[in-house]
Amino acid sequence: MRSSGPSELGVVMRQGAMIRRPAKAAEKPASTTQAVTTKIFIKGLNVAAECGVYAHEKGRQRPLVVDIAVWVGEGVRGQGDVLERTVDYDTLAAHIHEVARSAHLHLIETFAEQVCVRVLADQRIERVCLRVEKPGSVPGALCSGVEIERVRAGG
Repeated sequence: MRSSGPSELGVVMRQGAMIRRPAKAAEKPASTTQAVTTKIFIKGLNVAAECGVYAHEKGRQRPLVVDIAVWVGEGVRGQGDVLERTVDYDTLAAHIHEVARSAHLHLIETFAEQVCVRVLADQRIERVCLRVEKPGSVPGALCSGVEIERVRAGG
């Protein structure tokens, strides 16, 4: 059997064979999606804090760089274009700045824990991941730091 070459569908057909066109798919309504999670984040927030165990770290502020991500509950997702119905970035940043101003802390781990406690006080937040970097604290390293993740109890 000879072929007349590819058809308009790219299929090699026998000469004289009928081309079957696929039936048109019915228009599907726009599907609604269900969010598995919604993550709100701030990356690279620079704060000054008194943090450190060594004598040269006491009584002076050091720069910290903070990344925070929070996952919000069902009550926050899809609530329209209204700031009051979501977790505001400025509120997250305020928690970080408040802890930085609160007192001298020996460990950035303590700093991170205190921020997480404040953030999780908002019942709409199910989970928080916080990364705190302390630039210049280890000679020869870009930074050192800690990353912690906390989940609301029962969540």
